Amino acid sequence: MGTMFDMVEEEGRSNMRSFSAGKRTGTLLSVVAAIAVQGACGSSSVTPSADAEMAADATAAADVTTVPDTTIETSTGINAVTGPATVGFLMPATGSLADQAVVWVAAVQLAQTEINAAGGLMGRPLVLDIQDSKMDNATAAALAPTLLDDAHASFLLTADGTAAVMAVMQATLPKPAILLASTASGDELVAGDTTDSVFRTVASVTLIGGGTARAALDRGAKTMAILEGENPYTLGCGAAAAAYFQQYGGTITATVQFPYAPDPNYPYSTDLATASVGAPDAIYLVPHPSVGITFLKAWTAAGAGKFAGQWYLNETLRTSAIPNNVGVTLTNGMRGVCPAGNAAGYSAMLAAFTAAYGTTSGDPTIPRVAENYDAVYLMALAIAQAGTSTDVAALRIALRAVANPPGEQVGPGEFARAIALIKAGKDINYEGASGTCDFDDQGNVNPLMAEWELQNGNFMVLRTFSP
Repeated sequence: MGTMFDMVEEEGRSNMRSFSAGKRTGTLLSVVAAIAVQGACGSSSVTPSADAEMAADATAAADVTTVPDTTIETSTGINAVTGPATVGFLMPATGSLADQAVVWVAAVQLAQTEINAAGGLMGRPLVLDIQDSKMDNATAAALAPTLLDDAHASFLLTADGTAAVMAVMQATLPKPAILLASTASGDELVAGDTTDSVFRTVASVTLIGGGTARAALDRGAKTMAILEGENPYTLGCGAAAAAYFQQYGGTITATVQFPYAPDPNYPYSTDLATASVGAPDAIYLVPHPSVGITFLKAWTAAGAGKFAGQWYLNETLRTSAIPNNVGVTLTNGMRGVCPAGNAAGYSAMLAAFTAAYGTTSGDPTIPRVAENYDAVYLMALAIAQAGTSTDVAALRIALRAVANPPGEQVGPGEFARAIALIKAGKDINYEGASGTCDFDDQGNVNPLMAEWELQNGNFMVLRTFSP
C-alpha cells in the first residue's frame, strides 16, 4: 500500500478560506467515564432559550475569499504540485442547524490545523473552502460545481442532509469526485450511488432506527408508536425502526408525521394524543430538536406520566436541552441509541478542541462533531496515500486503504505519524473520534451502537450492541 514521495519543492502561496459564523455559544461539558464509550453520541450545550439562540445563530454566514490554485497536478503525484491543496466543504451555516454548524466548523478547522502543523499534505498546506449551503438543496447543488473546479481537489466534503447531498449527486459537475458526507444518513444516498463515489462517516438511518427498535424489543416492548418529522433523515429513522420492530414480532400501533421545521401554530398535542392511543409500550420520537422539546412539553402538560421510562428519543434529541427544558425529573428513564464511538479517539479530539478554543467555539460533544473532524482526516490521509488529489479511482482505493484494517492504528492528532507510516510503505488503519470509520462496499460505516438512558439530567450508557 506504500506510495512513492519524491519531493519537488517550489515556493507556493497558501490562503485560508475562512468561515465566519458569528456568535459561537455553548459550554464545554466535562467528559465523564460513564459517557466516554459513546464517542460521537455527545450532548448539546443548548440552553433553555434554545430557540432564541438558534435564531441568533441563524444569522451566521460563510466569509469566502476566492484563491485559485494555479498549479496543475500531473501523473508524477501530489509532490510535483505546489501551492495549497484546496478542498471544498459544504456546511449549513444558516438555517435550522446553524447552531450546530458553528461547532462543526470549529472541529473541521481543528483537524485542518493539526494536519498543517504536521506538514500538510506532503508539504502542501491544506485549505478548506467552506461554503454556506443554507440548509437548501438548490443552494448546495449550485455551489458544488464551484467547489470542484480546477482549483479544488476531486474531493467534496459535505455536512448537509441526505436530500442536499442527493441534489449534489444529480447536479452537473465539472469533473468526477468523491463525496464524503459527515451528516447525511439516508439509505437512498448510497442506494443512488452507482459509481462508488459516495462515502460517509455518519451511521445510516438503518442503524439508528433499527438500533432503537432493537433496544425497545430487548427491553420487552411489544407495541410501539412512532412520531416522525417530515424530513428524509427522520422519516428514514422511523421507517427503519418500524421495519425492524415488526420483523422481530412487534406491532406498530401508529405512525404520525408532522412538519420537520418548528411551527408555533402546529397542533403537536393532537399528534401526541394519536400516538398515545392504546398506551403503546414505547413511543419513538424522531423530530428536529426544538420540535422534540415541544412534544415532550405537551406530554408533561397533559400529565401523561404513564409513558415515563418508555420514551425512545432519536439521537438528535441526545441533548442537554431536553432535561433543561422539559425537566430533569420528568425526563428520567427516557432512552435512546447512538453510535458507540471510540473512547480513546473521542477523548483525544475533545482535549484538542478544548485546548484550541476553550469555551468560545461551542460544545464539541454535540452530534456530528466527531464525524466532521474524522472526514477531514480521512480525506487528507487518502490524498497522501494516493499521492494525488485529482485521480478519483486512486482516491477511492486509498480512502478504504487508510480507513480499514489491516494496518497500524492511527487516530486523532496523529497525522504526522500516519504520514511517516505511509511514506515508509506501511499500511495504516485510521480509528477516528467517531468510531472505527471502516468503509464497507457501499461507503457506509457500521459502528456498534450505545443504548443510553437519561438519569438525573445525564445521558448514561447502559450497554453497547450490534443492531
